Amino acid sequence: MKVLYVTNGFPPHRWAGTEAYTAAIAREFHGRGESVQVLCVGAWDNGEAYFNGYEDSTYEGIPVRRLNLNWTRGDDPFTWLFDNPVTASLYGRWLDEWRPDVVHVTSCETLSASVLRVTRERALPLVLTLTDFWFICPRMTLLRSDMRTCDGQTTAWECTKCLSRGSKAYRWPSALLPERAVAGLLTAVGRQPVLARQPGLRGMIGDMDARKAFLLRAIEWPQVRLTASPFVRQTYMANGVTAPIEVSAYGNDVSWLSAFAGRTASDVLRVGFVGQIIPAKGLHVLLDALRRVPDDLRSRIELVVYGSVRQSPEYGQQVIEQAHGLPVRFMGTFQREERASVMATFDVLVVPSLWYDFPLVIQDALAAGAPVVATNLGGMAEAVKDGVNGFLFEPGDAAMLATHLARLVREPSIVDELRKGIPPVKTVQANADELGAIYASLR
Repeated sequence: MKVLYVTNGFPPHRWAGTEAYTAAIAREFHGRGESVQVLCVGAWDNGEAYFNGYEDSTYEGIPVRRLNLNWTRGDDPFTWLFDNPVTASLYGRWLDEWRPDVVHVTSCETLSASVLRVTRERALPLVLTLTDFWFICPRMTLLRSDMRTCDGQTTAWECTKCLSRGSKAYRWPSALLPERAVAGLLTAVGRQPVLARQPGLRGMIGDMDARKAFLLRAIEWPQVRLTASPFVRQTYMANGVTAPIEVSAYGNDVSWLSAFAGRTASDVLRVGFVGQIIPAKGLHVLLDALRRVPDDLRSRIELVVYGSVRQSPEYGQQVIEQAHGLPVRFMGTFQREERASVMATFDVLVVPSLWYDFPLVIQDALAAGAPVVATNLGGMAEAVKDGVNGFLFEPGDAAMLATHLARLVREPSIVDELRKGIPPVKTVQANADELGAIYASLR
């Protein structure tokens, strides 16, 4: 069977959750002897032209084609982010060349939903995994620019305002005009690509009505839609998606467990943070909570932070300064093959994300026997059962998180009790069995 995976990026260049999941599934099918290929973006925001060629390479034996695009150079950058004629033309040509038996799309973020339309036009079996909220939220996260969560049931203007709130394009007219006039002005500008593609506007100002309408249609085109989260399914349904969405938990590549030797005894509670160091992931909430823990208990905590402080330089500097005087070590990033040694460095994982996140690192921690303290939102609240395999706290509530940390230090036996409540983690092999049955049925 020939399976083509279409996604936003792919290792070793990009290693966020969607990329890691796609790589795990692709590796598993490749290992089963199937013919697997990946199409994704390589370069994304540099180059003299919009399309700057492509590169073919292999990753762990899997052929990968990476399109080098500079999204800022598109004729209509905003529209091309969701309906892209250039990637559609290239993709159609390559589909005719590759002739896959099944196409499985795990993200349309970079190549646009045009890949769904072209696959449908070729009458090829098509599976779509909804790994985020991109189809209903141009920020993908349903986290507003003011860091409040959103339900997606918004007007086009509300989305435009959310995207542009921090820009001069919104601030300057807002200082002179009432909001209704600003809405009319920026909506009109967004419908003129020659204006919307100018620096300071592109990517934020565009035809938001067209985006909403197009993507509501596009999500109907695959024969099968999957998501790992009941919350994601409910959210899409509440936003007008009528096509069936099947819930199937992600499979996790836990092959690294063979190298996991367990944790050494420690006199302190070792707390881990693993993820992107960006505002939405909430590291600042964890640091605030750590400072709120009473001094005598905080001296018995060590926080290890894995992630790049350079990903969002301003925020990275903010959390470094915030961590001054606290028992925190910034460890940087790590390679997949180092996961076993990383998981051995903490007793408890904290996931303080401010959006409806469902990070795979939760399953990695649970697989390694580490309870998880997480935000009571979305997929995090689905994976962590309060008082069973971890604790939950309300979004951004540093005081509540501090209470959990203090309790874990004061009553260390709780960690062992929570560890007993960790259920088996679904493996990538089990997930591949499910997907294989879906692929076969579509053929």
